[in-house]
Parts: sequence; C-alpha cells; structure tokens
Amino acid sequence: MQLVQLANFLLDNLVQSRIGFIVFFHCWQRDESVQFAQQFIKPIHPLLYHQFVQMNGVESWSFMELTYMGHTQPTLAIYVDVKCDQAQELLEEASREQIYNQHYHWLLHGNQSEVEFYDLFFPFNISIDADVSYVKEQIQEMNCTVLYSVYDVYNNGKNIGGQLNMTGSHEMGCDLMMCKRIRFLSSLEKRTKYGNREQLTDVILRVATVVTQRPLTLSDDELINFLSQENETHIDSLARFGFHLTLILRDLLHCEMKFIFSDSWSKSDVVGGSVGAVVDQSADLTATPSLATEGRLKYLSAIIETGFFRSVCIFRTPHNAGLRGDVFLQPFSPLVWYLFGGVLSLIGILLWITFYMECKRMRKRWRLDYLPSLLSTFLISFGAACIQSSSLIPRSTGGRLIYFALFLISFIMYNYYTSVVVSSLLSSPVKSKIKTMQQLAESPLTVGLEPLPFTKSYLNYSRLPEIHLFIKRKIETQAKNPELWLPAEQGVLRVRDNPGYVYVFETSSGYAYVERYFTAQQICDLNEVLFRPEQLFYTHLHRNSTYKELFRLRLLRVLETGVYRKQRSYWVHMKLNCVSQNFVITVGMEYVAPLLLMLVCADILVVIILLIELAWNRFLTRPTITFHS
Repeated sequence: MQLVQLANFLLDNLVQSRIGFIVFFHCWQRDESVQFAQQFIKPIHPLLYHQFVQMNGVESWSFMELTYMGHTQPTLAIYVDVKCDQAQELLEEASREQIYNQHYHWLLHGNQSEVEFYDLFFPFNISIDADVSYVKEQIQEMNCTVLYSVYDVYNNGKNIGGQLNMTGSHEMGCDLMMCKRIRFLSSLEKRTKYGNREQLTDVILRVATVVTQRPLTLSDDELINFLSQENETHIDSLARFGFHLTLILRDLLHCEMKFIFSDSWSKSDVVGGSVGAVVDQSADLTATPSLATEGRLKYLSAIIETGFFRSVCIFRTPHNAGLRGDVFLQPFSPLVWYLFGGVLSLIGILLWITFYMECKRMRKRWRLDYLPSLLSTFLISFGAACIQSSSLIPRSTGGRLIYFALFLISFIMYNYYTSVVVSSLLSSPVKSKIKTMQQLAESPLTVGLEPLPFTKSYLNYSRLPEIHLFIKRKIETQAKNPELWLPAEQGVLRVRDNPGYVYVFETSSGYAYVERYFTAQQICDLNEVLFRPEQLFYTHLHRNSTYKELFRLRLLRVLETGVYRKQRSYWVHMKLNCVSQNFVITVGMEYVAPLLLMLVCADILVVIILLIELAWNRFLTRPTITFHS
C-alpha cells in the first residue's frame, strides 16, 4: 500500500479544508501505521492532531460518535479505509447515528469504481449538508505516483425521497515528496458547497402551515387555494404572507412541497400546531413565521426574520373624558399671569391718577366732563388687554404715553397668547390619558378581544402583573358575556360607534378594517395601547436540520432582491397613517364647555349683583313715616 503518497494527499486535503483534527479508521499493519504516522510529524502541518483506530480490534460500533469522535472543534476530519472488512459496519452505524453532516469531514478511501461505491453508499442516511468525499485510488507503477480522484457525495434527504448524488471534483497526483492537482473532473471547484446543492428536484419537503380563518375540514386543495389568493389581505395575513414566501423558496429550490395544516402555532410553547410539527420532525419547515421564544430555541433554529408581531388595544376617547379648560391657561405660567395682572392693575391706577390731574389741575379745555372712578380705569386697562378700545382718552401727553404703553404690551401678549392657544386647539384631537395596560385595566372601559390562538395563549402564560390585573378586571368579569370575543370586523365597528370601547387585535389584519371603516379624522382620534411587547417573527427549522444553511442562503437572496419587502408591504399593515393636513379639525365641547361655563357663571354673578344693588337702592330711598300728635 502506498502510505507515503496517501499521507501527503491527506495532509494537502486537511490544509485546503483548514482542519487540524483527524481520526483514522484503518486495518493496516503496525509497521505501516508507524510509517504513515511519521509523515504527520513533519512541520508541514504542525497543528495537526491525529488518532488511529484499528478496526480489526473493534467488536461493536455502537455509540461510535460518543466513543471515538468526542471533540470541541467546529469540524472533525474522519478517514475510513473502505477496503477493510469492518468498514461496512462502521459506515452503517454512522448512518444510524446520523453523523454524515457538516460537523464531520469524511474521507472514504478505496479503489472501487464509481458504480460500486454508489451501490455501497446508496442505502445510507446521508444529508444535504454532509461533507463526505469518496477518494478513489489509482496506482501508477511507472513513477511511484498515485492518482486520487475526489468525489463530492451527498443526498438531498433520503427520508423525503432524495437520491444519492456523486459529483466529480478533482484529481490529485501524489508522489513521495508532494501532491499536485492534475485536472478538474467538473466545475464543482468554481462553486460553493451549497452552490452545487441548490436544486432539490428529487425531494418533497414537508411544510407546516397555520390556517386560522378556514376550517381544517376543508380539503388540502381548498386550503392551498385560500392561502394562494391575493385579495382580502387582512384575512389570515400572517399565514398567507408566510405561505407566499414559501412558494418563492420552492421556486428557488425547484422542489415539491407537502403542506401540513394546523389551526394554531402551538398548544403550549413547543407542543402541537406547526411549531410542534417541526419540533418532532414530522415537518421540515414552517411556512408561517412564529416567535423565537426561549423555550422554542432549545429545539428550533430561527434562520431569518420574516415578519413582525404587534398586538394593540384601540379605542376612541370617551365623550366624558373631562373638560380641558387648562388649554386656555397653558400659554403662560402662573408667575407670568400674576405679573401681567399686576402690570394691568398698575396701569389702571396710573390712568385714574392721570384723569384726576386733568380734571383738577389742568386747563378747562383739557378737563373731562366727569372724573372716572378707579373701577372704570381698571376696566379700561383690562379691556386694552383684550384688544378693546376705550371712549375715555387722556388729553395730556403723559396720559397718552401711558395709553401707548398699555396697548403695546397688550398687543404683544395677545398675539403670543392667541398663537399658542390656536395651535393647541387645532394641532390634534384630545387624547386619553390611558397609555399602559395597567391604566387600561384600572379604567372603567369595556374590553373586547379578537379570538386569535396566540392572544389566548398569551393571556394564559404571560407572567406580567399588568396582564394578570387585566385578566382579573376585564376578562373574568365578562366570563359569561358572549360578545367578549368578537371578530375583527365587528370589533373595529364597535370601536367606531362606541367611544370608550376597547378592542384588542393584531395589527397586520385589524388595521385593514380600521382603514376601511374609519374616516381620516377618526383614525387620528384613535388611542393605542400596546397589548404585548413588539416582537419579530422568524422562519424556523429544527435545531439539527440539515437544510438550515441552504434555506438561510436562499431566503437571504429573497431579502437582497427586495422581494421580501414587496410581499411584506402588501400583506402586513404595521401602522395607521394620520394625515391631519387633509381635513379641518373642529374644536370640540371639551374645549368650548369651560368658556360657556365661565359665561354662565359670570351672567349669574351679574344678576345677583344687580339684585343686590336694586335692593340696596330701594332700602336707601324708602319713604320716611312721621307721626303727628
């Protein structure tokens, strides 16, 4: 046996593969093993760790991976001399333990023809991500050179109809000193590993799919027809969005798919539904994206983000939400109001002094017909602050300068005040102060929910205290209410017609009903409370799936080309657009009512004062009764 040439070939292969650990399963004589091992002592590959296993001394290959292949490296190289008598048993045990995968770099060395090796390896369970190479040896006796033909061996999935594939890679010529690549057997070297395995034409992938808006009693063709439709995107939008992405993946892989339908993602975290089907490996892939929870990631791998989950509570602000008179005081702080009132009072006093001086100390032609009271000058000062003129005008220069200062400061304050008030009244409608789930649970508002499986599951398994309070006050109190769980369309209509009614739904489907039944102004009037934390959806495979890398590369391609973005924008609605510039916002009674209330109170006060004045005047003018003796 040409062991020196074989050692040179293996060293070159390990260098090219960047692997430093190898296990040899052989049946060589002791002196041959020593001769072979001496080649690995050379400094050509100083970091190489190797272990020899003499197959003739092994009675049983059970627990082969645990016994011989325990390692902490990303990839371990395994050499097997196929010409040995026990090689067949070793290869069969490796098939049963499913260790023909990407974590092991298999080098199967023999001198069989391609047809003979194909017949030998055909029944084995070898995966698409397997790193298996068949090394065919041809000895050239003229110049001590050995030709090694390398074939890439894989299977697209034997358990779902895959056939064994052998692709010629290259041919190496090795002598006692070195190895040299002679020729390529195909274009395999020009492609990546998965570039050579991108077609799954011989398999039927099992795909778990969720359908919540159609009964599972329908035939598979009817369910597929429903998921394939492109109208009414709000109905089962997440499921149909994932289904269309899966169809794109099917076209990229050129494979067939068998859809396994269920009415929920899972019964618990990893049991039942489409998630449970992937966990127990009765399905290869989930078409409907799902949440990557801590419990699921123990069994599944999230290969790529393919969705977004957002569940909210929407409601219109109740009409009795409270009067908003504070908007008329907000432009200035209390200190500014106090200072402004003080300035007006001071000017009122100065005006009274001015009128007094004009009436008592100045020429007759400057005098007023009467001396206004201090209350009148205060009223003049307040009227100027409200941009009102006065019939009394000082005739002296100093008095007119006081008027000028009064009207100037009033003009500046009035313009600033009105601009702030108008912008506050017309910028947006009044919103509720309820911003969290705890505030919603403590409010007197009535609640309804969309009957979705993941909403019910969240209510059952959430550990958040505000959700427990929400269940206690909003769900348990309506246990016998048949209208607690309402379809999305009915719930949205009830929100529109009953301000203060709260409806919980998933935005990807519910927003379509809001846009259909709400006017632009009503959309801006809506309040939103996040029902549960926003989370991403992922396409999941089993943790040990052999298609993980292949599917990830194909779905990344879908992302890069913009196909995913186009599909998502069509199927998933993530926010409502409030375009307030397209309509006139009217000022409601919550703002006007305080002003009307002030006017009514002022009228009542005026009437009371008038009655008091009349009574006092009558008391002063009553006739005096005299008695004559």
